[in-house]
Amino acid sequence: MKYFSVAWVFVFAVLASGNSVAADRYRIDPDHTFAHFAVVHTGVSSVRGRMGVVKGSATLDADKQTAEVTVDLDPRSIDTGVKKLDAVLNDEMFFNVARYKTARFAGHAVKFKDGVPMEFAGELTLHGVTKPVHLTADHFVCKQVKIMVLDRFVCGGDLQTTLKRSDYGLDNYTSMVSDEVRLVISVEAIREDK
Repeated sequence: MKYFSVAWVFVFAVLASGNSVAADRYRIDPDHTFAHFAVVHTGVSSVRGRMGVVKGSATLDADKQTAEVTVDLDPRSIDTGVKKLDAVLNDEMFFNVARYKTARFAGHAVKFKDGVPMEFAGELTLHGVTKPVHLTADHFVCKQVKIMVLDRFVCGGDLQTTLKRSDYGLDNYTSMVSDEVRLVISVEAIREDK
């Protein structure tokens, strides 16, 4: 169950972009950006869940290969598909959402490929603890997207890493739930009009 706390890490990792005078600015799309996490339960099977974002922003300069991102996650949005488990995760024993209302990832791209960021380094603050994290993209794309009447330039992809929930003070029930948390952050960011 503690693995859920780690879960929001991935959400933070969310979207990478860059900053410079010519850098494009982006806003994280909260309707299409989530942190997905998985832990092993009782050494048998994976339990999965997701956490949503409250807000976020990023910058990207493909020519200079710089990108920066900041994402705020909402631990109260944890959804495992099991309401009783969600309630336990929100309680003091795990995320303690009454005290820690948001989690945050802030970082920058450290590797580009074909003009888009593929690896990000930064810091994740979760449960009042800040630790360095490194995220790698399974894929990352920037392109013009048309959805019905919407026409906009979007960057995003799936970023992944593995964390230890105990590093963030989420170390309850380690005999039942793995300390290792696998996370994937699926993110979309919309370029702001110039």
